[in-house]
Amino acid sequence: MTHSGTPFRGSLSDIDIAALREFIEIVEAGGITAAQGRLGKGKSAISLTLSRLEARLSMRLCDRGRSGFRLTEQGQMVHSAAIQLMSEIGRFTDFIGAATHKLEGEVSMFADDSFLFEFADPLSRAIARIKDRYPGLKLNLRMTSPDHVLASVLEGSADLGFTALIRQSDALVATPVCKERMGVFCGKDHPLFSRDDACLTMEELRRHDFVAAEVAQDADYSDFVGAFTVTAVAPTILSRMLLILSSRYLGFMPVAFAAPWVARGDIREIAARGSRGANTCYLIHRRARPLGLAGSIFRRMILDEFAGWKHADGTVPGPLASSAG
Repeated sequence: MTHSGTPFRGSLSDIDIAALREFIEIVEAGGITAAQGRLGKGKSAISLTLSRLEARLSMRLCDRGRSGFRLTEQGQMVHSAAIQLMSEIGRFTDFIGAATHKLEGEVSMFADDSFLFEFADPLSRAIARIKDRYPGLKLNLRMTSPDHVLASVLEGSADLGFTALIRQSDALVATPVCKERMGVFCGKDHPLFSRDDACLTMEELRRHDFVAAEVAQDADYSDFVGAFTVTAVAPTILSRMLLILSSRYLGFMPVAFAAPWVARGDIREIAARGSRGANTCYLIHRRARPLGLAGSIFRRMILDEFAGWKHADGTVPGPLASSAG
């Protein structure tokens, strides 16, 4: 079925833009019924808006009925163009806001839950800078597991990700930022807790159970990590620490994160040869969803803060590198 009427001439009204936004939500929800919760409207009202948009564009955007919801070829083209249009409208709004120092809206960043312990200083300074410069901007920050950071950026629920878990993906733009220092730890009741590190061999370490580290180690550390038998998995840093505190597992942990438990004598680092390593930490965003001005500014502020930052002991967290895809 096609719509006849006045051909669309490319002059968009506010009503047209609102209808296109609604169309995007319908497609992302998978149909009119599923979009009711997203839009806060009933089926009949949503269907009416969609029909009016089809009439306005003089084309059938989707097939809907008992067989389900499916975009037509023209609908796919309109959906793609609508997403690009909304992105450009958002960018224009951002630039106007920035020009008047009234950048508003929201930027979201998800970061690995261990980063608070090692990278709190540069991250908190970047947050302070963007808040002071753009007080109307809403910042949505979440500390979570590395795999959740990656998934959230890929699915679009986070604008930025800051993570040590990075897999090769053409869908991502990844910028190396710094290094997270890693070591091997055991609990106070573990058989190796009282052993002299100088006497430990790789063969003896391999006889003990390990909990997996859900991050991708640098190449020079991955060979050491890969030598052990993993018998437990813990996707978050706190769950991994709990397994180590049980004294039934050895585990790889960020050195800064482990420090409070080391100070209390609950765990210790096993200083075997080659047991110290580092993970590269990346700022990531989705290639198909360019960052708005707010996200770009926040990203640049984070990179600036890390560029001149050192660990408390004076060591440099790793050189800032160029973007990788």
